Amino acid sequence: MPSAPDSAAPVDLAIVGGGLAGLFAAWRAKTAGATVRLLEAAPRPGGVVATIEEAGFRFERAASTIRGAAFELLAAIRELGLGGELVAASPLAKRRWVARRGRLALAPGGPLSFAFSPLLTFGAKLRLLREPWIPEPAAREDETLASFVARRFGEGFADPLFDAVVTGIFAGDFTKLEAASAMARMTELSAAHGSVIRGFVAATRENQRKGLVTHGLFALRGGMESLVARLAQELGDALVCGCEVVSIARLVDGWELRDAAGRVQRARELILATPSWVSAKLLAPLAPAVASELAAIETANVAVVAFGVERPQIGGDVDGLGFLVPGSERSPLLGILYESSLFPDRAPPGHVLLRCMVGGERLKLDDDLAAIGDLAWREASRYLALTGAPAMRRVILHRPGIPQYRPGHARRLARIDAALASDRNLAGLKLAGWCYRGIALNDRAKEAAI
Repeated sequence: MPSAPDSAAPVDLAIVGGGLAGLFAAWRAKTAGATVRLLEAAPRPGGVVATIEEAGFRFERAASTIRGAAFELLAAIRELGLGGELVAASPLAKRRWVARRGRLALAPGGPLSFAFSPLLTFGAKLRLLREPWIPEPAAREDETLASFVARRFGEGFADPLFDAVVTGIFAGDFTKLEAASAMARMTELSAAHGSVIRGFVAATRENQRKGLVTHGLFALRGGMESLVARLAQELGDALVCGCEVVSIARLVDGWELRDAAGRVQRARELILATPSWVSAKLLAPLAPAVASELAAIETANVAVVAFGVERPQIGGDVDGLGFLVPGSERSPLLGILYESSLFPDRAPPGHVLLRCMVGGERLKLDDDLAAIGDLAWREASRYLALTGAPAMRRVILHRPGIPQYRPGHARRLARIDAALASDRNLAGLKLAGWCYRGIALNDRAKEAAI
């Protein structure tokens, strides 16, 4: 990657942060004809998104699959010329489990399967059937996901099924997440149609009318790293790595950015695509109230632990997507994906790639990666009857970790938006990234297209 000159020529748009949020924003702006400079502190772009190759195994540091409903992300991938690199997951992906009382139970795979699921009591199943006829009141500000789901579907559905889903997405506690922010699509459909189920049925019919396919899981043949590499290639010398921005200042006609080496970049507009806690430090001298709001966004640390094991070492059924562990299990293990069952080329013949997630809000992780790996192996063994030792083990610690949208998150964003719109010192500034409006990769492609 090119290094920044001592004083770079002014550009239309400067972006701080070369994760997917910054990469997508820079690519869209450059495609639209703007002059762009994307400044990334790390030696490589991509942020938490990276693909690791080790001992014949291939696994991701963060997100590893793409949902069929990720329309904006899939469209961007095809626009970038990577459509031919998309591969569909094995049909085994339809099989998935939820941990319950130390054992694994198959999760419902469709409407009829809910009637036979051991994860729901008879009363919980009856309550679930009533959802379309339960009135939806006026919006409840700050309502938690646990409250919303219990109100719409009943307590018996909230735990363990919905708890497990939220664990897989946020690694957080669904009693402490704001429904309207963490699961905006679900709450919007409920408000519009008076029922979550009726809303999803209507949305499905509309997608079918448009010829859109929403089911299935996909991956890029070379891993998510290939998406990062293609975006970097498209940006060329507009992307500068190893450039840590340490201060920003508002000028009469734009912005001035200074990096740790004293180099200066000027731009008419600025996007901070850094995590909220980094953006808070940059904005503290200029807009202390906004910085305080950004610094208050909480996170949950999480570790990804990849195990490569021989198939005979596994006593459990791993012919499927994997399993999730709800909070009621009292385990630091959040879930395990059976990566090589979905994409066989991710493991050598005769081996299985298990990708474990541990920590989240359930456990504060320290820097002892060996201890984290040992913990993940013990917890995985409880559910999968593992024997011996793994042929490959890699621990990746994400800290601070995944943003947690607490009750009041939407109101916090409204205050930040109001400040950005009214404060002259912030004119031409935007914020982007997973700390604000969705943590999925598709959300990054979507916000860049706005």
